[in-house]
Amino acid sequence: MRTSRRGIHGVPLKADAKAKIQHALEHAWADSTIEKYGQSLEAYQQFCDAQEVPAPHRLPASEELLCAFAAARVGEIAGGTARSAVAAVKAWHIIHDAPWKGGLRLRYTLKGVEKLAPSSSAREERPPVTKEMLNLLERDLDLSSPEDAAVFAAACGAFWGQIRLGEILSDTQGTYFEGRIPLGADFGQPATPAGTRVLRLPWTKTKGAKGDSAILCRQNSATDPVNAIANHVNVNSIPPDQPLFSFRNDKGYLVCLSRRKFLKRCNEVWKKRGIPSFTGHSFRIGGTTHLLIAGVNPDVVQAMGRWNSDAFLIYWRRLDILAPLHAEFLVL
Repeated sequence: MRTSRRGIHGVPLKADAKAKIQHALEHAWADSTIEKYGQSLEAYQQFCDAQEVPAPHRLPASEELLCAFAAARVGEIAGGTARSAVAAVKAWHIIHDAPWKGGLRLRYTLKGVEKLAPSSSAREERPPVTKEMLNLLERDLDLSSPEDAAVFAAACGAFWGQIRLGEILSDTQGTYFEGRIPLGADFGQPATPAGTRVLRLPWTKTKGAKGDSAILCRQNSATDPVNAIANHVNVNSIPPDQPLFSFRNDKGYLVCLSRRKFLKRCNEVWKKRGIPSFTGHSFRIGGTTHLLIAGVNPDVVQAMGRWNSDAFLIYWRRLDILAPLHAEFLVL
């Protein structure tokens, strides 16, 4: 089917159809991505200012201009940084239905930027949260306190369930997007005699609104995710129709546990023990690493963590332990 900017077969689309397209496009990227793209677009405009590019020639952008922007800091930045900046400009073209001129020349320019990137531009691997760090949270947090109970529950759930924080916690304390984070009813009933439970994730980074499920297997430790979440639900009296990881404030009202507040509280505990600050993704990486080191079959770990094959390989940690565990003294 041939389309044009005027509509299907050149017939102008009605206003409601255009509005729905725009609405869909505005939700095509994650909020964090939109924020980064906004910064990159500002950098693009500043680059054009420095090059004295007339406003009418900036957007839509020619391939020559795109290549110049991509190569502007060649030898200074990582290839991924340049690709992300160009992706932001491309997103503008998509949203505004403008022709994208980026082609083979741009592709090779970006490849060159990547090859010429200084070693100092390489981002250090994010260290994983460890089981010992969860133990510290259990010891130092007050699990009868509404906020601390919620923090510990989210920490154990994210670690053992290999869950991204953005899939269970709100961006802000005051509000949340319906259908984006689990509600009380999404913490399933016991699925095994031991009490393992399934946590329904209404939205995930890879499957979007289709959602997915995280398996929270019972553990013989104080960091058992099922007990941690059950304690939190009891302390905070979480109703089935409210965000699972929320807590009662001083006035008794439920407020969402935001990612920022969660990480701030965890890092407060760890800082006292001389442990540097950690990011949200460290919980997912930590859970994956711990299960692998414990000898759980890698295929099972991959399935439990809802990893695609490439990402799973990238985020393996502690190869010095994993390699002997799976490959030492093989019987040939």
